[in-house]
Amino acid sequence: MKCLSSFLVCILCFATVAFADNSGRKARQNLYELEPIYTRNARNAQRLTANLTYDNFRNIRIEEAEDFDGYTTTAEVIIPFGTNNRWEVRLEIPFYTDGDAWSIKTQQDIDIDGNGGVFDFANVVLQREISTADKCPVNTSAYLGYGRRTEALDTSISDKYNHRGQLIRFGFNIDNARENRDIRLQASLDGRYYFDTDDLNPSDNGTEFYLMNLSGAAVHNAEGFIKPAFEVLYSTDFNKRQIIQAVPELIIPIGNMVEIKGGYAFGNSEGEGSTQTATIRTTFRF
Repeated sequence: MKCLSSFLVCILCFATVAFADNSGRKARQNLYELEPIYTRNARNAQRLTANLTYDNFRNIRIEEAEDFDGYTTTAEVIIPFGTNNRWEVRLEIPFYTDGDAWSIKTQQDIDIDGNGGVFDFANVVLQREISTADKCPVNTSAYLGYGRRTEALDTSISDKYNHRGQLIRFGFNIDNARENRDIRLQASLDGRYYFDTDDLNPSDNGTEFYLMNLSGAAVHNAEGFIKPAFEVLYSTDFNKRQIIQAVPELIIPIGNMVEIKGGYAFGNSEGEGSTQTATIRTTFRF
């Protein structure tokens, strides 16, 4: 009985420390942390940060396949630097994709897998804060990056997708975060120019195309250890791809080093019907 009592006391102490919301920690969360899945915070990370992401997607269309259902796993490292961490470098690498789809060319079900992503290439991004709310009404930041296909995706019909490909990324983030504001409103614009691609264009057979991803989010740094968030997403290639999704999310910070977040994006794709993505992301800060 004494052993059990000691064990319960230890668990209670751990939970109290892990989930406690002291004022300094809450101010840091309001400004720099509790980042939703799709919409970036405008303020840069303040510590070395790593994200591990699992995306389970439904009904993706690429050039030679449709009704692509599967999952992708991605790793990201964020390194802040400069005076007051006004700069950060982000390195993102999709390291495995697996799923099945309907081949447009052969009119049959196929398997697709490989050590890479679909529209997510390995990429490096440089971001700089433009304004901060201590001097301006809002926080803003902008970024520019480059990426390329690392590994092709194999198929069960002796064909490969994503033989090659490169992209230029550019974007802008804005939010109203302040130390004493527990509800953060934010938006991000992520633009991508793909070139020298193969089997990837979602609307036709061209080797060059654009994707624009626009997202808005609200994050509530509520009392307790579960923080709710909600996002709205719009994605287009300025052609046939038009996707609108809503994303309810939960963010659970554990101590000062870990956040676990989950979200379910559901909505409609013009010409393709219903689309869904379930995401689990674990964030580590060092």
